[in-house]
Amino acid sequence: MSLALIKRLPLVSTWLRQRAIRKYLSPRGQGYHSGHFDTFAQARAWLPPSPEFSHDKFTDEYVNERSQRIWPFDYPVLFWLREAFASDCTTVLDIGGSIGNQYYAYQRYLSYPAALQWRIQELSAFIAQGRELAQQRGASALAFSDAWPPQWLESDIWLAAGVLEFMESHSLPALLARSARKPRHILLNKLPLSEAKGFVSSQNIGFGAYVPHHVFNRQAFIASIEAQGYELVDAWEVPDRSFTSLGFDEDSFDCYSGLYFRAKR
Repeated sequence: MSLALIKRLPLVSTWLRQRAIRKYLSPRGQGYHSGHFDTFAQARAWLPPSPEFSHDKFTDEYVNERSQRIWPFDYPVLFWLREAFASDCTTVLDIGGSIGNQYYAYQRYLSYPAALQWRIQELSAFIAQGRELAQQRGASALAFSDAWPPQWLESDIWLAAGVLEFMESHSLPALLARSARKPRHILLNKLPLSEAKGFVSSQNIGFGAYVPHHVFNRQAFIASIEAQGYELVDAWEVPDRSFTSLGFDEDSFDCYSGLYFRAKR
């Protein structure tokens, strides 16, 4: 009997899955995913108690690393941001923008408009440090909120990188529907898009923290944005990010995705 057939035997398959889940729930599981659920509540009931993103270590990482450099997957965003700024866009809604790491990292490569307003919607755990850092660095363009001010929803550009999948109660189409004046440009990066039906998984984000998140069906996700009056202009792969689900190999896929939508004229 081949090794592949042995692994499919019920007792062996169950043992392999349990071993993979034990790895996931240990420090060695950082960065990996696990679980297959319908809701965030089901995922949280399966996971150990966790602070999720409300952890000081994450703000330290954003200040000391993520606001200081860019990655290959940032270049499509830089390109389309430059085009948007050149077309007289001056307001950015940065959804899940932490302490302003993208604002700081991108300013070395872009000429920001003089009247730029970069609005960061974030968890309250990040806001105090974000405001303090902005004051220290003289970043007067930055503003922070843990709410969704109506004026912010009317920003020219919406930017979201590696955050939409973690949002339990606010989907992007629902937010667009709430906006009295929809954005002209939507830039989405580091999205877990799969060809399979959408589901909820979880990620070991390190420091003993675990967080539920969506995995979106690619076609359904794109269609939900297009239905709000947008056309998909560009799409790119994010090979730096893969989705490896320990114990749930059938859910895994090779890389995350980036998408750029523009309002139809």
